[in-house]
Amino acid sequence: MDLSAEPPEIILAGVLRKIDGAYSPNTLRAYKADFLEFIRFCNERELPPLPASYEALALFIDKNVERGCSVNFIKRKVSAIASIHKFCRFSNPAHDVDVQLALRRMARKNGRLNKQAYGLNRNLFEDLMNATGDDILGKRDRALLQLGYSSLCRRHELVELLAQDIKHNEDGSVLLHQRASKMDTLRRGRWIYLPPEVWVDVQIWLEAAQIKEGPILRGIRRGGQVMMEAYGPGAINRTYKRLARKAGFDEALVAELTSHSTRVGAAQELLRTGASLLQVMQRGGWGLPQSVLKYVKNADMVHEYPTWRKKYFEDSGQASPIEK
Repeated sequence: MDLSAEPPEIILAGVLRKIDGAYSPNTLRAYKADFLEFIRFCNERELPPLPASYEALALFIDKNVERGCSVNFIKRKVSAIASIHKFCRFSNPAHDVDVQLALRRMARKNGRLNKQAYGLNRNLFEDLMNATGDDILGKRDRALLQLGYSSLCRRHELVELLAQDIKHNEDGSVLLHQRASKMDTLRRGRWIYLPPEVWVDVQIWLEAAQIKEGPILRGIRRGGQVMMEAYGPGAINRTYKRLARKAGFDEALVAELTSHSTRVGAAQELLRTGASLLQVMQRGGWGLPQSVLKYVKNADMVHEYPTWRKKYFEDSGQASPIEK
Protein backbone atom coordinates (compact mmCIF):
# COMPACT_ATOMS: atom_id res chain seq x y z
CA MET A 1 0.00 0.00 0.00
CA ASP A 2 1.31 3.44 -0.98
CA LEU A 3 0.96 5.45 2.24
CA SER A 4 2.13 8.63 0.54
CA ALA A 5 -1.17 8.71 -1.37
CA GLU A 6 -3.17 8.95 1.87
CA PRO A 7 -3.89 12.29 3.59
CA PRO A 8 -1.20 12.89 6.23
CA GLU A 9 -3.78 13.26 9.00
CA ILE A 10 -5.12 9.77 8.21
CA ILE A 11 -1.60 8.32 8.17
CA LEU A 12 -0.80 9.99 11.49
CA ALA A 13 -3.96 8.60 13.11
CA GLY A 14 -3.03 5.11 11.90
CA VAL A 15 0.51 5.42 13.26
CA LEU A 16 -0.75 6.54 16.67
CA ARG A 17 -3.10 3.54 16.82
CA LYS A 18 -0.23 1.26 15.82
CA ILE A 19 2.14 2.44 18.57
CA ASP A 20 -0.53 2.87 21.27
CA GLY A 21 0.55 0.86 24.30
CA ALA A 22 4.20 0.84 23.29
CA TYR A 23 4.68 4.47 24.29
CA SER A 24 3.32 6.55 27.16
CA PRO A 25 0.14 8.61 26.65
CA ASN A 26 2.20 11.80 27.04
CA THR A 27 4.53 10.73 24.23
CA LEU A 28 1.56 9.96 21.98
CA ARG A 29 0.01 13.37 22.71
CA ALA A 30 3.31 15.09 21.93
CA TYR A 31 3.71 13.16 18.66
CA LYS A 32 0.20 14.11 17.61
CA ALA A 33 0.47 17.80 18.53
CA ASP A 34 3.92 18.25 17.00
CA PHE A 35 3.16 16.47 13.75
CA LEU A 36 -0.18 18.23 13.27
CA GLU A 37 1.71 21.50 13.64
CA PHE A 38 4.18 20.32 10.98
CA ILE A 39 1.30 19.36 8.68
CA ARG A 40 -0.21 22.85 8.99
CA PHE A 41 3.19 24.42 8.37
CA CYS A 42 3.69 22.39 5.19
CA ASN A 43 0.13 22.94 3.93
CA GLU A 44 0.56 26.70 4.21
CA ARG A 45 3.62 26.44 1.94
CA GLU A 46 2.25 23.73 -0.35
CA LEU A 47 4.94 21.29 0.77
CA PRO A 48 4.33 17.55 1.33
CA PRO A 49 4.51 16.75 5.08
CA LEU A 50 4.66 12.97 4.76
CA PRO A 51 7.05 11.98 3.46
CA ALA A 52 8.66 15.37 4.02
CA SER A 53 11.71 16.74 2.27
CA TYR A 54 14.77 17.80 4.19
CA GLU A 55 14.20 21.34 2.87
CA ALA A 56 10.75 21.44 4.51
CA LEU A 57 12.09 20.24 7.86
CA ALA A 58 15.03 22.67 7.83
CA LEU A 59 12.62 25.52 7.04
CA PHE A 60 10.34 24.37 9.88
CA ILE A 61 13.27 24.52 12.32
CA ASP A 62 14.28 28.00 11.18
CA LYS A 63 10.70 29.23 11.53
CA ASN A 64 10.46 27.90 15.10
CA VAL A 65 13.74 29.61 15.97
CA GLU A 66 12.30 32.90 14.66
CA ARG A 67 9.27 32.40 16.91
CA GLY A 68 11.57 32.12 19.93
CA CYS A 69 10.89 28.48 20.76
CA SER A 70 13.39 26.86 23.13
CA VAL A 71 16.10 24.51 21.90
CA ASN A 72 14.61 21.49 23.65
CA PHE A 73 11.11 22.28 22.42
CA ILE A 74 12.28 22.40 18.79
CA LYS A 75 14.31 19.23 19.24
CA ARG A 76 11.19 17.52 20.58
CA LYS A 77 9.27 18.53 17.46
CA VAL A 78 12.03 17.29 15.16
CA SER A 79 12.15 14.01 17.08
CA ALA A 80 8.38 13.57 16.67
CA ILE A 81 8.58 14.23 12.93
CA ALA A 82 11.48 11.81 12.57
CA SER A 83 9.65 9.13 14.57
CA ILE A 84 6.48 9.35 12.48
CA HIS A 85 8.59 8.93 9.34
CA LYS A 86 10.33 5.93 10.90
CA PHE A 87 7.05 4.24 11.87
CA CYS A 88 5.84 4.73 8.27
CA ARG A 89 9.14 3.35 6.95
CA PHE A 90 9.78 6.60 5.09
CA SER A 91 13.24 8.06 4.71
CA ASN A 92 14.07 10.20 7.75
CA PRO A 93 14.58 13.84 6.67
CA ALA A 94 16.23 14.65 10.01
CA HIS A 95 19.33 12.74 8.93
CA ASP A 96 20.04 15.16 6.10
CA VAL A 97 23.01 17.49 6.46
CA ASP A 98 20.86 20.60 5.85
CA VAL A 99 18.64 19.68 8.79
CA GLN A 100 21.68 19.06 10.98
CA LEU A 101 23.03 22.47 9.99
CA ALA A 102 19.70 24.08 10.87
CA LEU A 103 19.88 22.44 14.31
CA ARG A 104 23.43 23.69 14.81
CA ARG A 105 22.40 27.23 13.85
CA MET A 106 19.56 26.98 16.34
CA ALA A 107 21.90 25.82 19.12
CA ARG A 108 24.39 28.62 18.46
CA LYS A 109 21.68 31.27 18.38
CA ASN A 110 19.56 30.16 21.33
CA GLY A 111 22.13 28.36 23.45
CA ARG A 112 22.70 24.65 23.85
CA LEU A 113 21.15 24.28 27.26
CA ASN A 114 17.46 24.56 27.93
CA LYS A 115 16.69 27.19 30.55
CA GLN A 116 16.16 25.28 33.76
CA ALA A 117 13.27 25.93 36.09
CA TYR A 118 14.27 27.78 39.25
CA GLY A 119 14.73 25.26 42.04
CA LEU A 120 12.72 25.96 45.19
CA ASN A 121 15.06 25.57 48.14
CA ARG A 122 13.58 24.81 51.54
CA ASN A 123 13.35 28.47 52.58
CA LEU A 124 11.51 29.49 49.40
CA PHE A 125 9.25 26.47 49.75
CA GLU A 126 8.31 27.57 53.27
CA ASP A 127 7.64 31.09 51.95
CA LEU A 128 5.12 29.68 49.47
CA MET A 129 3.52 27.53 52.17
CA ASN A 130 3.13 30.59 54.40
CA ALA A 131 1.51 32.50 51.52
CA THR A 132 -1.41 30.05 51.35
CA GLY A 133 -4.73 30.96 52.95
CA ASP A 134 -6.97 29.10 55.38
CA ASP A 135 -9.80 28.60 52.90
CA ILE A 136 -10.38 25.57 50.68
CA LEU A 137 -8.04 27.01 48.03
CA GLY A 138 -5.25 27.39 50.58
CA LYS A 139 -5.70 23.82 51.76
CA ARG A 140 -5.44 22.55 48.18
CA ASP A 141 -2.37 24.69 47.52
CA ARG A 142 -0.59 23.37 50.63
CA ALA A 143 -1.36 19.78 49.61
CA LEU A 144 -0.02 20.52 46.11
CA LEU A 145 3.22 22.02 47.43
CA GLN A 146 3.79 19.22 49.91
CA LEU A 147 3.13 16.49 47.36
CA GLY A 148 5.28 18.15 44.71
CA TYR A 149 8.23 18.74 47.01
CA SER A 150 8.13 15.42 48.88
CA SER A 151 7.37 13.11 45.97
CA LEU A 152 9.55 14.81 43.30
CA CYS A 153 6.78 13.90 40.84
CA ARG A 154 6.54 15.52 37.44
CA ARG A 155 3.48 17.72 36.98
CA HIS A 156 1.47 15.17 34.98
CA GLU A 157 2.33 12.53 37.59
CA LEU A 158 1.11 14.78 40.41
CA VAL A 159 -2.34 15.28 38.91
CA GLU A 160 -2.69 11.53 38.30
CA LEU A 161 -2.25 10.56 41.99
CA LEU A 162 -5.41 8.95 43.37
CA ALA A 163 -6.92 9.03 46.86
CA GLN A 164 -7.68 5.28 46.85
CA ASP A 165 -3.98 4.52 46.38
CA ILE A 166 -2.98 5.66 49.88
CA LYS A 167 -1.65 3.12 52.41
CA HIS A 168 -1.37 4.26 56.04
CA ASN A 169 1.54 3.41 58.33
CA GLU A 170 1.40 3.20 62.15
CA ASP A 171 3.77 6.16 62.62
CA GLY A 172 1.44 8.57 60.80
CA SER A 173 3.29 8.42 57.49
CA VAL A 174 1.71 7.04 54.33
CA LEU A 175 2.71 5.24 51.18
CA LEU A 176 1.15 6.64 48.03
CA HIS A 177 1.08 4.44 44.95
CA GLN A 178 2.10 6.18 41.74
CA ARG A 179 0.57 4.01 39.03
CA ALA A 180 2.75 5.12 36.14
CA SER A 181 5.41 7.64 35.23
CA LYS A 182 7.40 8.92 32.28
CA MET A 183 10.15 6.34 32.77
CA ASP A 184 7.78 3.51 33.78
CA THR A 185 6.81 2.37 30.30
CA LEU A 186 5.56 -1.01 31.62
CA ARG A 187 3.24 0.80 34.09
CA ARG A 188 4.45 -1.19 37.10
CA GLY A 189 4.11 1.83 39.35
CA ARG A 190 6.05 2.72 42.48
CA TRP A 191 5.35 3.57 46.11
CA ILE A 192 6.06 7.11 47.32
CA TYR A 193 6.80 7.67 51.00
CA LEU A 194 5.15 10.72 52.57
CA PRO A 195 6.33 11.58 56.12
CA PRO A 196 3.72 12.50 58.77
CA GLU A 197 4.30 16.27 58.45
CA VAL A 198 3.58 16.06 54.72
CA TRP A 199 0.58 13.77 55.06
CA VAL A 200 -1.08 16.12 57.58
CA ASP A 201 -1.53 18.84 54.95
CA VAL A 202 -2.71 16.36 52.33
CA GLN A 203 -5.19 14.82 54.76
CA ILE A 204 -6.58 18.25 55.75
CA TRP A 205 -7.24 18.96 52.06
CA LEU A 206 -8.86 15.58 51.39
CA GLU A 207 -11.17 15.91 54.39
CA ALA A 208 -12.13 19.51 53.57
CA ALA A 209 -12.83 18.59 49.94
CA GLN A 210 -14.54 15.30 50.95
CA ILE A 211 -12.35 13.32 48.59
CA LYS A 212 -12.28 9.57 49.24
CA GLU A 213 -11.42 8.35 45.77
CA GLY A 214 -10.36 9.76 42.42
CA PRO A 215 -7.78 12.49 41.81
CA ILE A 216 -6.19 13.94 44.94
CA LEU A 217 -5.47 17.31 43.34
CA ARG A 218 -8.47 19.07 41.79
CA GLY A 219 -9.51 22.43 40.51
CA ILE A 220 -11.74 24.74 42.55
CA ARG A 221 -14.54 26.86 41.06
CA ARG A 222 -15.41 30.36 42.18
CA GLY A 223 -17.25 30.06 45.44
CA GLY A 224 -15.09 27.19 46.67
CA GLN A 225 -16.76 24.30 44.86
CA VAL A 226 -14.28 21.44 44.38
CA MET A 227 -14.37 19.93 40.91
CA MET A 228 -14.56 16.21 40.22
CA GLU A 229 -11.87 16.38 37.53
CA ALA A 230 -8.14 16.28 38.20
CA TYR A 231 -6.23 19.55 38.44
CA GLY A 232 -4.76 20.54 35.08
CA PRO A 233 -0.95 20.12 34.81
CA GLY A 234 -0.61 23.61 33.34
CA ALA A 235 -2.48 25.14 36.28
CA ILE A 236 0.35 24.16 38.64
CA ASN A 237 2.56 26.81 37.01
CA ARG A 238 -0.05 29.47 37.66
CA THR A 239 -0.52 28.36 41.26
CA TYR A 240 3.20 28.59 42.06
CA LYS A 241 3.46 32.03 40.46
CA ARG A 242 0.35 33.28 42.26
CA LEU A 243 1.74 32.18 45.62
CA ALA A 244 5.18 33.60 44.82
CA ARG A 245 3.71 37.04 44.10
CA LYS A 246 1.66 36.84 47.29
CA ALA A 247 4.86 35.96 49.20
CA GLY A 248 6.53 39.07 47.78
CA PHE A 249 9.01 37.38 45.45
CA ASP A 250 10.82 39.53 42.92
CA GLU A 251 9.06 39.40 39.53
CA ALA A 252 12.23 38.13 37.84
CA LEU A 253 12.21 35.12 40.17
CA VAL A 254 8.48 34.61 39.67
CA ALA A 255 9.09 34.38 35.91
CA GLU A 256 11.53 31.49 36.44
CA LEU A 257 9.19 29.44 38.65
CA THR A 258 7.44 26.55 36.91
CA SER A 259 5.68 23.34 37.90
CA HIS A 260 9.14 21.77 37.72
CA SER A 261 10.55 24.03 40.47
CA THR A 262 9.56 21.73 43.33
CA ARG A 263 11.16 18.75 41.58
CA VAL A 264 14.37 20.67 40.84
CA GLY A 265 14.58 22.23 44.29
CA ALA A 266 13.87 18.98 46.14
CA ALA A 267 16.58 17.17 44.15
CA GLN A 268 19.06 19.92 44.97
CA GLU A 269 18.11 19.80 48.67
CA LEU A 270 18.56 16.01 48.77
CA LEU A 271 22.05 16.31 47.31
CA ARG A 272 22.87 19.19 49.61
CA THR A 273 21.93 17.13 52.68
CA GLY A 274 24.06 14.14 51.69
CA ALA A 275 21.84 11.88 49.57
CA SER A 276 23.66 9.80 46.97
CA LEU A 277 23.08 10.24 43.27
CA LEU A 278 21.40 6.82 43.13
CA GLN A 279 19.06 7.74 45.99
CA VAL A 280 18.00 10.94 44.25
CA MET A 281 17.44 9.06 40.98
CA GLN A 282 15.24 6.54 42.78
CA ARG A 283 13.26 9.24 44.63
CA GLY A 284 12.57 11.22 41.48
CA GLY A 285 12.17 8.34 39.03
CA TRP A 286 15.11 9.39 36.84
CA GLY A 287 16.59 6.83 34.48
CA LEU A 288 19.92 8.54 33.79
CA PRO A 289 22.39 10.23 36.17
CA GLN A 290 22.86 13.04 33.63
CA SER A 291 19.25 14.07 34.24
CA VAL A 292 20.05 14.77 37.89
CA LEU A 293 23.48 16.23 37.20
CA LYS A 294 21.99 19.01 35.08
CA TYR A 295 20.37 20.36 38.25
CA VAL A 296 23.82 20.96 39.73
CA LYS A 297 25.52 21.92 36.51
CA ASN A 298 27.01 25.19 37.70
CA ALA A 299 30.36 25.01 39.46
CA ASP A 300 29.21 26.67 42.69
CA MET A 301 26.55 24.04 43.25
CA VAL A 302 28.72 21.09 42.22
CA HIS A 303 31.31 22.20 44.78
CA GLU A 304 28.66 21.73 47.47
CA TYR A 305 28.51 17.98 46.78
CA PRO A 306 32.18 16.86 46.65
CA THR A 307 31.61 13.32 47.97
CA TRP A 308 29.14 11.95 45.45
CA ARG A 309 30.60 14.11 42.67
CA LYS A 310 34.04 12.50 43.13
CA LYS A 311 32.60 8.99 43.33
CA TYR A 312 30.30 9.40 40.31
CA PHE A 313 32.89 10.82 37.98
CA GLU A 314 35.56 8.33 39.07
CA ASP A 315 33.20 5.37 38.61
CA SER A 316 31.88 6.59 35.25
CA GLY A 317 35.25 7.56 33.83
CA GLN A 318 33.91 11.00 32.91
CA ALA A 319 35.68 14.26 33.57
CA SER A 320 34.20 16.39 36.33
CA PRO A 321 32.66 19.64 35.06
CA ILE A 322 34.90 21.46 37.56
CA GLU A 323 38.02 19.86 36.14
CA LYS A 324 37.20 20.59 32.51
